Amino acid sequence: MPFIPNVERPSLPPARQTRLLIGGAIAALVVVVLIGLNPFYQVSSGYVGVLMDFGSVQKQPLQPGLHFILPFYQSVGSVSVQPQTVTSQETASTHDLQQVNASIAVTFHVAPSDAPGFYENFRNFTTLSQRIITPAVSNDVKAVTANYDAEELVTKRDLVNAKIKSQVVASLAPYHLTVEAVNVSNFAFSDAYAQAIERKQVAQQQALQAQYTLQQAQITAQQQVVQAKAQADAAVATAQGQAQATLLNAQAEAKANDLVSKSLTPDILQLRAVNKWNGTLPTYLSPGAALPFIGAVAHQGGK
Repeated sequence: MPFIPNVERPSLPPARQTRLLIGGAIAALVVVVLIGLNPFYQVSSGYVGVLMDFGSVQKQPLQPGLHFILPFYQSVGSVSVQPQTVTSQETASTHDLQQVNASIAVTFHVAPSDAPGFYENFRNFTTLSQRIITPAVSNDVKAVTANYDAEELVTKRDLVNAKIKSQVVASLAPYHLTVEAVNVSNFAFSDAYAQAIERKQVAQQQALQAQYTLQQAQITAQQQVVQAKAQADAAVATAQGQAQATLLNAQAEAKANDLVSKSLTPDILQLRAVNKWNGTLPTYLSPGAALPFIGAVAHQGGK
């Protein structure tokens, strides 16, 4: 093994060693402080971050991901951009002065670009609901239902819902909220009015049933009239046919008789008599009576 001489390394000056120790201590302290202060902020998906410099809201939102902030100087708030639903129970009066209770659900979301303004004005959705949404919905429901009678709120439900939604969207537009849906869960009236509506519906159903029965009776009567008229027309047609047939038969028979009478000359009659005679002469003859056929012929010849 080769011999390696023991060479002493030159030592650093004490002042430099002190500076190095102090620098290392400061670096370690900074690391500890940074770790303790945690200058990194993570924005979760479905949220945007709102950066603040000494509490002053900055207009540019922080997108989901990891962001570095300056401790003591900067801070970050979080705003959800997912759909939110605020439900309120409203009481209003109809055009015919009936009290109606309704459950209104407003579903909305905050656009990422509007998150800094939302955070600056409201900080959270509870404050937004209490200060803006619930009062606006209450006023809009009262304004719309006042234009309809209580019965129309049921029969024109889709139209009423559409008008309430349109009114709510217009009322919330200045606050940069994107309204996705406004649902009216139900319209509830007083017990007395509900019973009155039920009685009216029963009466209407009974009236419709009576009208239907009357229509059926009218249809049956009309059918009977048509059948009777058809039978009468058939009888008249039959009688007319029989009368016309009888007339034609009579005319034909008269014409035939006329032709027969014109065709029966004395000679033909004599011939027919001879053809029918059996050759037997009468046993007795009255005085001056002519013999059968001979007398007739002689008589005709004398003429």
